[in-house]
Amino acid sequence: MSTVQTNAASIVEDTKRALQGVRSALIQLYEAVGADPSTPQVVARQFDINRNLAWKISRVISAADPFAALAHLPGESGLDIALDAFRRAGAPETAIQVVQGAMRALDETAEMHAGDRTHLEMILDSMGLLGSPTRLESSRELAFRGNSAIWGVQAKARVTAGFAAPSGDGSKLDLVLVGGFSGLRRLRQTSPWRLFRFSGYNDDGTPQVAREEAEIEPDHNGGVPRLLRRFCSPRMPSIDVTQKGAITEYTLPAGPVGNLGAFDCFFGEIVRGVNAYASQDDRFGEFSSLITLPAENLIFDLILHRDVKMATPPAFSIYGFPQGLGDNIASSRRDWELPLAEPVQELAGTPPTVVSPLVPRYQELVRAVYARMGWNPAEFFGVRVAMRHPPMQSLAVLRWELPKAP
Repeated sequence: MSTVQTNAASIVEDTKRALQGVRSALIQLYEAVGADPSTPQVVARQFDINRNLAWKISRVISAADPFAALAHLPGESGLDIALDAFRRAGAPETAIQVVQGAMRALDETAEMHAGDRTHLEMILDSMGLLGSPTRLESSRELAFRGNSAIWGVQAKARVTAGFAAPSGDGSKLDLVLVGGFSGLRRLRQTSPWRLFRFSGYNDDGTPQVAREEAEIEPDHNGGVPRLLRRFCSPRMPSIDVTQKGAITEYTLPAGPVGNLGAFDCFFGEIVRGVNAYASQDDRFGEFSSLITLPAENLIFDLILHRDVKMATPPAFSIYGFPQGLGDNIASSRRDWELPLAEPVQELAGTPPTVVSPLVPRYQELVRAVYARMGWNPAEFFGVRVAMRHPPMQSLAVLRWELPKAP
């Protein structure tokens, strides 16, 4: 028996052709009975069709992108009800048959490439082609719930804030990275779990050497490097620290389960004297947020001094690591960018307002960074990416292109 394999382009083209056929057939049917797809409520009354069904067909006909129509297609029984209503209203049988034939062609396409329409939607959604503003959000929510149950750990929010301001003569930048989890809890007794990783790297993923690092609160870290103990929950358990060359990892040991064991945990570091201008090995400035466990939300802020120069505005991307996190995730990420184009939104005000109900002391933490660095908060602006159910084992990145030196 021979097996025919198709590539992604064939799936896309075949599905697009079938969907356009369905839309064309429905447009002709509506024209034949004098129905206006822009007024589904009128169509529902005129032809005695359920309002939700009329709305779905209207969305299919009026979709700007054929793939966006797929999610609104009625099921077989719903479509039969609509066709019977149009038939009673005098629709030509040929127009009815054209719609039925177009739907059969779509189902045959779905069966050939995916098995059924549900799995075809999953494939197209994974490619980022369904034109939905949710950007795989339903799938991400299911993954969050499933991973939480499987691994026995979850967080209300993964929080990251990156700060940058010129230093010295302006050819260098001082950076601050703050990261943490809000509402971190175990759902069962689990093995130790990696929470954070701190490292610096060039564009090619090689470690940055000669980094001048400093603590944000050296007198209040409880003996754990980078720990912002003042902003962690009093009942936070001890955190294990492991050094692997230029990489520092922080691990949560096994402990109490449920809300009574939930806690907030924050770390941070200062890095001074980073290049403000592009070089041969380093053309981009970026901050990243490693998502190591199921999180309900991602809050990722970039807070910049008004004198920081950028050749391009900050852009967001996120990379998955289905084969696990290696020691050089910056270089291995290139082939695994996920189709999750979340918007980068400007934070209101100067200084930027970072208040979030998900992170009760976030504003206070940001003020502590300004104070530690001796910065004037009024000279800063900010942007934010807010994402529901970010994928586990992924790296979220906010990146901008560095300008050429004057």
